[in-house]
Amino acid sequence: MRVLIVDDEPLARRGVRVRLRKCVDIEIVGECGDGLSAVEKILSLSPDLVFLDVQMPGMDGFEVLRSLPAEILPSVIFLTAYEQHALRAFEVHALDYLLKPVDDRRFSAAVDRARKLVDLTSKTQMAERILKMLGQESEQYVSRFVVRTGSRIQVVLAEDTEWIGAAGDYTELHVHGRSHLLRETMNFLEQKLDPARFLRIHRSRIVRTGCILELRGIDNREYLVKLSDGSEHRSSRSYARRLEEWLDSAKSE
Repeated sequence: MRVLIVDDEPLARRGVRVRLRKCVDIEIVGECGDGLSAVEKILSLSPDLVFLDVQMPGMDGFEVLRSLPAEILPSVIFLTAYEQHALRAFEVHALDYLLKPVDDRRFSAAVDRARKLVDLTSKTQMAERILKMLGQESEQYVSRFVVRTGSRIQVVLAEDTEWIGAAGDYTELHVHGRSHLLRETMNFLEQKLDPARFLRIHRSRIVRTGCILELRGIDNREYLVKLSDGSEHRSSRSYARRLEEWLDSAKSE
């Protein structure tokens, strides 16, 4: 089993590393001290299991998981200093966690359970549990995207994204005249975006509301939406109500 350790505290990483080295069937493929490095490592190394610190400065553990395509979410053992009452979300969704300071017996039990999740079916179930928890646990929407540009991994801020278009089973982020392919479906990505800042106007289009300059009615509650980058996008009747509600709220501000 290939394992990645993510924690901003060097002593915490060392504690996990020392314990894992006693397991002959485990290969430690890397360590990270911050969220962005964790995303890069997960994308490039595809570990079977990640020990993931929840509370990290800048990009916390939950945001790391939100930044990853759903189909490559690894199995996770969360590392946390949360108070006991705050651990209910992990337990409800049957996700494993280790409370700091880590107990040796609890650590061994968590690793034993992780071994049973190596097969594809169990990993898929784990990914579903993680996504459900992320959807229910927080109103913090994704603030950045991690995309590949050739051999490089690049961070794109959500606040810089002007519009998003469907590209087959994936999506394209349009930022300052450039496009970046993201391995997410439109439906899944829509759930990760702040609805106060992003508006879906068509099954193949999401726009950032702060970029809308003009709405021009066409017919049958369809509109031509002009953005600050000069692009124009036709809305569909299916999403007319959302667009009209946004327009009413914008008028009242």
